[in-house]
Amino acid sequence: MRNVYLAAVVVTLLVSAVVVSAEPSMMGYSGLLMVPTTETVNDGGYNVAISSSELSDWDDRAYIANFGLQDDLEVGVWWWHPAGGGLLPTSSSISRNETLLNIKYRFNSGTPGRASLALGVSDVTDEVDTAVYFVASKDVGQPIGTTIDGKSISRLTLHGGIGGGWINDFFFGVEARLGDRLALIAEHFNDDISVGARLRLWRHVVVDAGYIGTENWSANLSYNYPLGAAGALEPIIGD
Repeated sequence: MRNVYLAAVVVTLLVSAVVVSAEPSMMGYSGLLMVPTTETVNDGGYNVAISSSELSDWDDRAYIANFGLQDDLEVGVWWWHPAGGGLLPTSSSISRNETLLNIKYRFNSGTPGRASLALGVSDVTDEVDTAVYFVASKDVGQPIGTTIDGKSISRLTLHGGIGGGWINDFFFGVEARLGDRLALIAEHFNDDISVGARLRLWRHVVVDAGYIGTENWSANLSYNYPLGAAGALEPIIGD
């Protein structure tokens, strides 16, 4: 009950938002390192990624693809190749490859004065353990001087929500942007704290790197199209 109360408080606080960040997370769906956000791949867009949650040995690899069926509706495939424990809490007994399907619908895109809200399902076909989650996001702080589709991008974005299934109860994350190419990330997910960074290398290519659950270094390399319409690391100028 305590986690449900905290989630309700966070969602209540997220009352006005315009957020941008539709790069894939380590868990397949668009988000931070592991925390889902309210952003979805835009209609006709896509992202693809390769990641490892144990970077020292390049173990627990995942291959990711997300597609925007329409604005606010994202579907994705997370092909997961666990060599060890993996990222899912239920994964200790799983040694085979798994193909997991994700879907996320954003039912409020963050119009002025209202929160950005989304509902998602990870592992739709219950190959490992289906999770249903609700997430809200909010921009706070001063603008960084960058606009996307006429919306000013803030220096700080908060995300918070609650899940069931393999997503354990309350989660939250923070993005701190240091310009239009680099964001620092901190998050609490499945009772673990993770920290990392997201960097746009060039054009549509983004790399995430972080320390997941204070246990393993991880990395996620993604190609995002169109990054400009969906990603916080826009605009792409020149290169």
